[in-house]
Order: sequence, then C-alpha cells, then structure tokens
Amino acid sequence: MQLPAPTITPKPLFDFLYGTTKSWLMITATELNVFDLTVEKKTASEIASSLKAHEKNTTLFLNALCAMRLLKKANGTYRNTDLSDTFLVQGKSCYLGELLLHCDQWNFETRQQMAAAIKNGPGPDAEKFDDMGAMFASHVKAMGNYSRTGNAQRIADEISKLSEFSRMKKMLDLGGAHGMDCIAVTQKNEALKGVVFDTPAVINITREIIAEYGMENRIAVMEGDYSTDPIGSGYDLIYAKATLNFFKDDLHPLFRKIYDALNPGGVFVSVHDGLTEEGTKPSDMVISWLPTSLSSQDLSFDRDIVPDAMLEAGFRTVKVTPLPFSMCGSMDMCIGRK
Repeated sequence: MQLPAPTITPKPLFDFLYGTTKSWLMITATELNVFDLTVEKKTASEIASSLKAHEKNTTLFLNALCAMRLLKKANGTYRNTDLSDTFLVQGKSCYLGELLLHCDQWNFETRQQMAAAIKNGPGPDAEKFDDMGAMFASHVKAMGNYSRTGNAQRIADEISKLSEFSRMKKMLDLGGAHGMDCIAVTQKNEALKGVVFDTPAVINITREIIAEYGMENRIAVMEGDYSTDPIGSGYDLIYAKATLNFFKDDLHPLFRKIYDALNPGGVFVSVHDGLTEEGTKPSDMVISWLPTSLSSQDLSFDRDIVPDAMLEAGFRTVKVTPLPFSMCGSMDMCIGRK
C-alpha cells in the first residue's frame, strides 16, 4: 500500500485553529495595558510586578506576544514593536485599543454560542440597532482614531481627484460621527465648507474633534435622523461611509432625498461594504461581520445594491472603485453624479 501524495498542505487548517489564541493574546494584552508598560525596555519580572501577575506565566505570555510581532525581546527585556507602539499605546492619536475591545464584544465567547446561532437563528434579545446613536456614542473617539490611521486620508485623496472637486463649496457628511473624513476632505480644498450630520448622542463629541483641528469656522454640525429629518440643500458633495447599511431595505427614498439636496452637477459618494462572488468575498469582511450577522442582523450589502439604487434615484452616472481598509480588507467607493 502506497502512502498518499497530497498536492496541498494542511497548514491553513492549523492557522485557523490557533487564530483564537492570537486574538485572545492581543485582547488580553490590551485589557492589561501591557503596551503602555513596554514603551521602554522592561524585564518579565518588572512587567509581572506591575501587573501583579504570575512571573513565569507572564514570561510565556510576553514571549507569545513576541511571536506575534507585538513585542520584541533582547537580552531578557521586552519592548514594543512599531505596530504596537503606533496603535496600542494609550494617549496616542492612532490608539486602537478601545476600538479593538469594542469590536471584540461582538465576537462569540464560545464555539457553542456560534453553533446555537447557526441552528436557532438570532435570540429573542438580539440587538436590533434601534438606538444607533446611543450604541456608537461612547466609541466615537475610538472610531476617529481608526479613521486617522490612514482611512480618512485615503478617502480625501480619492475625493480630491474628482474633476468637480476644485469647484466644490459645500459638503455634507451623513452619519459622519467623529467628522474625521469631513475634516480630511475640507483640508484638501480651502473653499470647501462642511456639515457633519449625526444623532444628538454623537454630535457633541463631533464638535470637540472639529475644535481639536481648528475647523469650527469651516465645518458645522447638524443633529437628527437623516433618514427622516431635513438634511439641508445646496450641496456640491454628499458623503456617507459605512452608515447606509442601517437602511438597506429602504434605500430608494433616502437616495432620492440625497439627490434632491445636491446642486446640479453635484456628487454623492458612498463608501460601504460590497460583497462579491455570491457573498463570499472580500474574505476579511465576510468573516469579521459574521458574529454580528449570525446573532443580530445581517446588514451587509451586495456590490450592486447601492449603485443600482443610485441610478434608480436619478443619478446619471455611477462608478464603483474598491479601496483597501485595514479592518475589513476593502470597501467600495461608489460615486454618483447628478
């Protein structure tokens, strides 16, 4: 009997198996504020003392963080890598620890919870996102930090390439939360003024962030529910990122409202998930959204939904461009012209 001759390796299966351990290592280190302790070189004994932790197990824990390239070790001391020093040290402008902890709350705690959701569907107490403002208000600054890691800059670069951009005078950022995208875009055009629209629970934090950048004279705020309340008019640019999903079953009246609020020749830009290949790609997006989709609501968009709704609302041309994002692999930028 001959041995089999596999043409592929099972390594991905073991990578999947140990993925949970990697996630827990990162989240536990963030909860314990390990990376605040290792801005400068520290021994395992010093770190264990600060954490009031078991020294031997702390050493094993720190070594594993080194294996993940979140720490580096030399001569018995540990120090942050560029990755952890940039994104996991509290107080830094791109600190993502709070956001990672928030996102982790949506993950299943056990395999049994996932299996139950698959078998039984969302439970009776599943989150239905009835009060989105309250849900997101406490995390607005954390989401702003994530936007600062390159996302707002990338969006602003893409929008500034629009042939109409130099002539734009007024912009509306729907569901803009922290306002970082609006700040980045308006900084690209000195003649452009912005309005950030979000819920009353969020908008006071938006004001604070706008003030941090000294943009109070160029960016105003508007509070309410943009799906039902007036959103103003006379805009050259209306922008929405990762917010239209909450209205996925009722996009047409919203898009007509957006269309009517634009000046002739105005542009509507939506940045959102766009699932392809029968809902199986982009991989990072499909996997990261799964716990929320299984346990509460599936808010994902297939790629054609938004552009089709734009055309139906009256936009004369629509263009879709995928953009890279660190959290979910990629998102679609959909540009509709009135």
